Amino acid sequence: MIVLHPTFHTSFVAFLKHFNETFDYFECHEVLEDYWKEFSPRHKNHALTAFILLATSMYHWRRGNLTGATKTMKTSIKRMELTKDSPFFNDLNYQRLIENMNVALQLITSSQKFQAFSIEITNPALQSRVKELQLETNESLHFLIHKHMLRDRSEILEERNREKKKRDDLLN
Repeated sequence: MIVLHPTFHTSFVAFLKHFNETFDYFECHEVLEDYWKEFSPRHKNHALTAFILLATSMYHWRRGNLTGATKTMKTSIKRMELTKDSPFFNDLNYQRLIENMNVALQLITSSQKFQAFSIEITNPALQSRVKELQLETNESLHFLIHKHMLRDRSEILEERNREKKKRDDLLN
């Protein structure tokens, strides 16, 4: 069996593509959350959760939720520092990423308008995978900013109802 380096996993490649090219931070969160649950479920101090929080912070910042953006960016920076030896940083310019995140945090806390930044990929093979990945993205800026409210949430609501029913059944 061939074991693929974790940064070459399709979900991580999609995260980088969305973060650097489509700026769809909501989708960044979605693809990495699924991968994190598969790779390291319930382990909150993991590099993948740092990236998830980074995407969440960028999403909040672009929407003007500065409180949420500040909180999630601070937590993301802390988790990145805790997990800096993770293989997820081997193919990225970790130092530049932390610098960009700290600059973003300063801009957020001083109520500056949203400014995207890229995650620099240092591994040419990973750069190629990200470049080659084809994603369907023709979403408007309005949709990207308000995606959590405009997407089909029926599956999420059904899951919530199933979980509520389980809790209710346990209590009865």
